[in-house]
Amino acid sequence: MDSQSTPNAASLNEFQSRRLRITCQYIDKLLGDIEQNLHVSASKAAFPRLAQDVAPAQRRTIEDYISRIRAQLVRVLDGQGIPREKPSIPASRAIHVALGAIDIAVEELKPQYMRGYGDLPESAATELNGIAGELRSLVSNLDRYLVEGIGQELKSRLQRLEQKSNDLEILSKIEKIVDDRGLVEFRATIESILDRAEDKTFEIAVFGRVSSGKSSLLNAILETDVLPVGVTPITAVPTRIEYGEKSSMRVSSAEAPTKTMEVTRLAEFATEQQNPENAKRVTRIIVVLPAARLREGVTLVDTPGLGSLATSGAKETLAYLPKCDLGVVLIDGGSTLSREDLQVLSTLQRAAVPANVLLSKADLLSADDREKISEYVRQHIASECNLEVRVHPVSVLPSHKDLLNRWFEGQILPLYGYSQELRTSSVQRKIGALRESVFSALRAQLEHNGTSDGGTHDEIRAAEARLRQATGLIEETGADWERELERNSFDVQNGYLAASARLMDEWGRHPSAVVSTEKIIRESILQTIQQRVKNLHDSLETLAVRLRDDLKISATCLGIAVMPGEDEFQSLVRGTPIFDPGSLNASTVRPRFSALFGRRSAEKRLARRLQQELGGALNKTLGTYSEVLREWTRLVINQLTRRFEIYAGGYRAQAERIAGGRDLVPEYANGLREDIRLLEAPKSNSVDAEVQKQFESEETPLFPGETMQHARKGESN
Repeated sequence: MDSQSTPNAASLNEFQSRRLRITCQYIDKLLGDIEQNLHVSASKAAFPRLAQDVAPAQRRTIEDYISRIRAQLVRVLDGQGIPREKPSIPASRAIHVALGAIDIAVEELKPQYMRGYGDLPESAATELNGIAGELRSLVSNLDRYLVEGIGQELKSRLQRLEQKSNDLEILSKIEKIVDDRGLVEFRATIESILDRAEDKTFEIAVFGRVSSGKSSLLNAILETDVLPVGVTPITAVPTRIEYGEKSSMRVSSAEAPTKTMEVTRLAEFATEQQNPENAKRVTRIIVVLPAARLREGVTLVDTPGLGSLATSGAKETLAYLPKCDLGVVLIDGGSTLSREDLQVLSTLQRAAVPANVLLSKADLLSADDREKISEYVRQHIASECNLEVRVHPVSVLPSHKDLLNRWFEGQILPLYGYSQELRTSSVQRKIGALRESVFSALRAQLEHNGTSDGGTHDEIRAAEARLRQATGLIEETGADWERELERNSFDVQNGYLAASARLMDEWGRHPSAVVSTEKIIRESILQTIQQRVKNLHDSLETLAVRLRDDLKISATCLGIAVMPGEDEFQSLVRGTPIFDPGSLNASTVRPRFSALFGRRSAEKRLARRLQQELGGALNKTLGTYSEVLREWTRLVINQLTRRFEIYAGGYRAQAERIAGGRDLVPEYANGLREDIRLLEAPKSNSVDAEVQKQFESEETPLFPGETMQHARKGESN
């Protein structure tokens, strides 16, 4: 054969060469499909497509042929001088894309899509939402594990913490067993324990009336001037101040992703002057400063005032309280103790949050006067709130710096140290609970080796159904309120009617007196808005209680000792954004001919006039508030979902182990026995009773963010 008849790189043009390479790649892909078909009996597919009818000897022969074909494909390309494509797509990316497709498929199981196939009963809608929620949770956890590299991250975090303390040695053993045995349902719990172990924060929420000197106090504590002084803060958004090596600021809004910027721009987002009525729809502000007093983990929260909620009941006011380890109430030393100050203290007391009271502008008082006024304030608080607190005079002036230092070093640092001790104890209890859960999971695999417990099958199914219904309820509650808030459905008309009725009453009782129309209008509008927000809060709180109860019933059914605490889910429904309508000063005048047209007609006419004067600005403010409230609702739903799934994931896996026992090879069963021996604790150190007690207690959340008062009460148990 001459050289002209021998195929070579020059005999094919660029397009022909590409076609040849693509064909070889396609053939290789089909060969891979054949290989998968050969091993269908060993596949773990839930719904295998093929019945295996190829004998083992045939399989080996076919695999040999496949190997020969692949070798020939390589020689074909090499003979043509066509380079083989190097793999360019990371496997993790391909898996991520596949998980995205699965997520879309799961989304289309929801009722709004399934109704296209026919009528759907309400109970079936909840069931479908639950099915979608369960699948989405698993897919989301896998995707997060893949994208964030949580497996390696957990190991490195454990190693870092073990270098500082030997207390986490058992957690490392548990993590290895979880990894070796594929107990993925416990990964979220391990992660939450690590979050707790790494968390050194001590949150101090500072409360105070406008002009009480709150910003000046915070600047003095931080030894900086970062917080704008002498301006009105936007009422709905707290500002968190935490430690960082470099100064920066993160601003989140309802309509844009979080942005990092210079801290000098704080006033643009946190003040009424530069962000009137929160027109920029800010939902969260975090200021990072290299301040010495924040270095150990202290976080300061500059809160909106709760004074505008004075007309609300105790429960409603409590819903607006941010989560914190200590509440500091700043009282203006040149003023008197107000109803709003007492209300904040009472709210902190009901939430079991320790309180400190600071008397500002103490530099204006002599030493004797400081003592007298402090004692008077203390007695007044004890009388009105039945609460014993110490009152600490402070000043922001450098000449009286010792007063501020004395308070911070004498009160804050000891409380911080105590909170860290409680946190360490809390971590140890949680590790003990996790050890017991993993121990039970391993034991269940051995006990149900190759068997299915028919006697408990109905109970297991009931537990699974209960968890699914609860998952569906989370989805439905979130979707319902998302739609409701998107419509901005605050019935302000009732507020105008209530205001006009109250004004008519006041004018009738005091014909010649000057009536504070703005105060009456403001309170009436606030009560209307707060009633709507109360409905939202109550709905979420009802959901939280339902999730807790369903988890407890399911755990009992499955024989699981680890259960959520009494207040664990409800504690997440806190920190509701506060609405401030701003100025509501209307040019209202007494109706001169109300008797002629009748009281009801006069009220309606007055209400229409109020709406005409105030409606434009108020509707704009409500639109912004609705967006902020939507963000808060999403956050709460996400937190409830995450916490529910940490428990529910383990419960579902245990149900599967009990109901669907599978044959274990002897080597694997022996490995399980060895792991069980490794996790067994001596009787004197057994945590079983403690685990049951702690997880039935309302004060023992399994998650980061557990407040100091929760830990303190749990410690006393």
